[in-house]
Amino acid sequence: MKNGLDHTTVLKVCEIAGVGSGSFYEYFKNKEALFVEMQQHFIAEISKVIYGVIPEILDLEIPEAIRTIFLKIGEFLAKDNNKYFYWLSVSSKYSTEASHVKAVKAINVLAIEYAMKHPEVLKIKNLKMMVYILIHSSIALTMNFFTSENMGFTFEELVDCLINITMSYIEDDRNKVA
Repeated sequence: MKNGLDHTTVLKVCEIAGVGSGSFYEYFKNKEALFVEMQQHFIAEISKVIYGVIPEILDLEIPEAIRTIFLKIGEFLAKDNNKYFYWLSVSSKYSTEASHVKAVKAINVLAIEYAMKHPEVLKIKNLKMMVYILIHSSIALTMNFFTSENMGFTFEELVDCLINITMSYIEDDRNKVA
């Protein structure tokens, strides 16, 4: 699969998995069906990461909560020799409505649980959009950081910058209300 999903053959998948093509076709109609299943597995796994981080961030202030979310998603994407980084970079066309709903639900639960402990965040303008941007940017920026060479800054500096941008937005909004 190093040459991309389009160039991956059923025979190569079977070779890597150590199964015969007959066994493959008992479970999957074609390689695309396998990739859809793999995407659903990926979404289920990243949703577990998001649900798992909820108890860790509930007592944290916004900057540290953002940092924790970023680091947990980064750890997940990098595990097993960066397999999830790779999958994320090649798999978007195999997303389904069901997998999208599952991911959005996890993000919404995270936001709701955090807001219940920190009701002041409910005053943030465009909160739903901000949560969406934070989660998706944490995945995209983390992936881009670790797949690019010599960015000229550390991952921690990248996280700090996103936190500063977010906090500037929140403070600007608070100052407009005051």
